[in-house]
Amino acid sequence: MPEFKTQNAILLAIRSLGERSHVLSVFTEQNGKCSGVIKAKKAPDIGSLITGRWQARLTEQLGQFYLDDIQFFSVDFLDDHLRLSVLSSVCTLLNSVLPEHQSYPDLYQQTMLLFQQMNEPTILAKYLKWEVNVLRAIGFGLDFSDCAGGGNKNDLAFISPKSGRAVSREKGEPYKEKLLPLPYFLWKKDISQEIPLSEIHKGFTLTTYFFTTHAGIRQMPLMREQLIRHIYKKIISD
Repeated sequence: MPEFKTQNAILLAIRSLGERSHVLSVFTEQNGKCSGVIKAKKAPDIGSLITGRWQARLTEQLGQFYLDDIQFFSVDFLDDHLRLSVLSSVCTLLNSVLPEHQSYPDLYQQTMLLFQQMNEPTILAKYLKWEVNVLRAIGFGLDFSDCAGGGNKNDLAFISPKSGRAVSREKGEPYKEKLLPLPYFLWKKDISQEIPLSEIHKGFTLTTYFFTTHAGIRQMPLMREQLIRHIYKKIISD
C-alpha cells in the first residue's frame, strides 16, 4: 500500500465531497502533485502548508490524507488583494500544469522561495520569473543566455515564439513583427527596483503565449486571468 509523509505540502486546490469530506490537491517536494480525501467540516485555504501522511491502495488511485499540522499562509494577506491574487495564481497554475505523482523538487523549492518573497515590492516580477521556471520544469525552457542571432546578450529585447530563444534589440528590430517583446526583468538576474506595470503586463503576455502554445494549456486558470485584469486596470487608471 503506497504511503508517504507530506512535509509542508502546498495546498493547490480543494473540492467538496459531501458535507464533511474534501478532496485536496497538494504539491510535495519529493512526490510532486497528489490528491487525497480529508474528513473535516471545513478544509484549509489554498496556499496553506500541510504536514501529515498520504495513503492509498494504489499510487494512481485517489488517496487519503491524515493531517498533523496546517500553516495558514494566506492569513498574512487577507487585506491585500494583489498578494492574495498572486498566491491563488501560483496554486491554480501548478494544479493545472503538473501531472500527478511526478517529482519536481527544484520547482517546489522555487515556489517556497516565492512564498517567502511575497511581501517584497517586486513580487509581480518575481512571480513572472517563477512562471518561466514552471515552463522550464514542464519541458519548455526559455533561453535568455545569449542572442539567437549573435547580437549583444546584454541588450535582449525580443524572443522567438518558435524556439523560445532571446534576440537582441539590434538583431530583432527588423523582424519585430514576427517576434515577441521580452521584458528586461525576465533575463536580468537581480531585481532591485519595482518594475513598471506595463512591463509586467508584457511579461504575462509572453508566458501566456508559451503556456498555451507550447505547454498545451488550452485555458489559463481563472485566478491568473483575474490578476492580469487587475494589473491592466491599474495601467489604465494610472
